[in-house]
Amino acid sequence: MPIEVARRAVDKYSDVRELIPSTMGEPLLYSHFSELLDICREYGIPMNLTTNGSFPGKWGTVAGMESLLAACSDIKVSTLSYEMGGLTEGEWKEGVGRLLESRCRLEQEGKRTASVSLQVTLHRENALRTPELLRWAEQAGIDRIKWNPVVFLDCASQELRERFALPEGAVGQLRQGLHSDRVRCEGSLYFENRDGSCAVAGIDCDGSSSECPFADEVWVWPDGHEDHCPNPKRRWGGAE
Repeated sequence: MPIEVARRAVDKYSDVRELIPSTMGEPLLYSHFSELLDICREYGIPMNLTTNGSFPGKWGTVAGMESLLAACSDIKVSTLSYEMGGLTEGEWKEGVGRLLESRCRLEQEGKRTASVSLQVTLHRENALRTPELLRWAEQAGIDRIKWNPVVFLDCASQELRERFALPEGAVGQLRQGLHSDRVRCEGSLYFENRDGSCAVAGIDCDGSSSECPFADEVWVWPDGHEDHCPNPKRRWGGAE
């Protein structure tokens, strides 16, 4: 996205609650990310950041992490980066640990900082390890975890579904078991349909319904056009 497009969008919607840099990759690799942070500061809009935990370049330094913590409302670190082989689990935890250490230093200085969260896509290969991850999060000082059951587009291969689809009944079991007194547990795991099945908000919504959880959001594309619902089926196929 040209930074001019981002600036025009922020200027147009300067009363928004927060800005979310949403990409198909790592936001901290965006060539204009520093400028985007400056725009957020200029307009007094906190950023809600989801990162893979690699903290590339200057963002892995103490100064870089402190800059992120000061500018963001929340920093969510996805576990997919080590589950899919981008990082080792040890590297991922080390990065999250350094972020939490930086937050602790800022808080000791009386400064406002972002919350630090985890974003977990629940699938067949990690479901049994969720209690271990929750215990680690409690000990590390994570504020919350967003637990989101895996969702497949209609075009997803059978091989992909067989590898990652949760077994029958797993969603209900995970919903019952993933709770903590020390870490807020949120996410689409806890969205429940009347029949007791898991409802993933927004997947079948076109943005027009007052019940759409994304109805008050504006999604701005690199060419500047806007959507009001992040429905992946409409964007990448599979919609009826």
